[in-house]
Amino acid sequence: MKGTTLNMFFLTMSLMIGTAGLPHVIVRFFTVPRVRDARLSAGWTLIFIAILYTTAPAVGAMSFFNLINTVQPGEIGAEEGNLAYENVPGWFSRWEETGLLTWEDKNDDGRIQYYNSDNPAFESTAESYGWNGNELTVDRDIMVMANPEIAQLPNWVIALTVAGGLAAALSTAAGLLMAISSSISHDLIKGVINPQIGEKSELLAARIAMGMAVLVAGYLGLNPPGFAAQVVALAFGLAASSLFPVLMLGIFNRRMNSAGAIAGMLSGLGFTLVYVFIFKGWFFIPGTNLLPDNPQNWLFGIGPQAIGAIGAVINVIVATLVSRATAPPPKDIQELVESIRVPRAA
Repeated sequence: MKGTTLNMFFLTMSLMIGTAGLPHVIVRFFTVPRVRDARLSAGWTLIFIAILYTTAPAVGAMSFFNLINTVQPGEIGAEEGNLAYENVPGWFSRWEETGLLTWEDKNDDGRIQYYNSDNPAFESTAESYGWNGNELTVDRDIMVMANPEIAQLPNWVIALTVAGGLAAALSTAAGLLMAISSSISHDLIKGVINPQIGEKSELLAARIAMGMAVLVAGYLGLNPPGFAAQVVALAFGLAASSLFPVLMLGIFNRRMNSAGAIAGMLSGLGFTLVYVFIFKGWFFIPGTNLLPDNPQNWLFGIGPQAIGAIGAVINVIVATLVSRATAPPPKDIQELVESIRVPRAA
């Protein structure tokens, strides 16, 4: 239980600071003209993010409750409590066609048995059926999308759910692609590698970077390292271990310099990536993981989805030590940092 509680704490922390460091959230602040508007925009963003995170667990719990209540409307294990397959509702058949919901009649009784066979309370149920396990396999990624149908909500609610999911996916993808392409073409190539590069070449580099990002995202979409929530947690953990600490130190620590920022980002991101790859496979290639992804093998009971918070701590420590051991930033940079903390326009 201690490891589970600790893992949940660090997972929550990783999601919180990872959200604050996501580039497609940060770039939205550049769309407002005044400092006051930017702060107001950030405040509303945090409010809606809080609503999203606090309601998501409830939506997931209600989804599985609706599913279980549908396939087992009576007492678990009782004959009348197991829905006959011929009486399944329309949504059941529709999702079966996708292959994300499957039923295997293991005892040939034509009814759906769906229970926790590892629970000692259901040992007699498993013995009476002559097998150990469920007949229903549900892909966790479909539960939120299928929940409106399972709950028999109106069609317009289902349409809003689908539209909202598509809008969120497209908006996030567009923001991340813009951030990736501009970071590589402008910040890396033009700012570090070749400052003399022309606008056409810079635009070409941005397009190539965007194309490569699409290919990598497509591969991970076809070979995901986990179900949707786990993939999101991994992404937020990477942002938490790399971007957020440097952003905060850059604003609130006038001694922070480029050497410290780079060292902190590399150390935090490197630690997080290596830890994730150990359990999820190197570069998420199936079969290359060194250890099975289970709590018994986790460091201090902290899973790959939650390790980003530890990476953030390492980032802060390394960045602070390196910045103290190297030359301070120029005076004009320190004044710029101070103006960010207390803008003159405010």
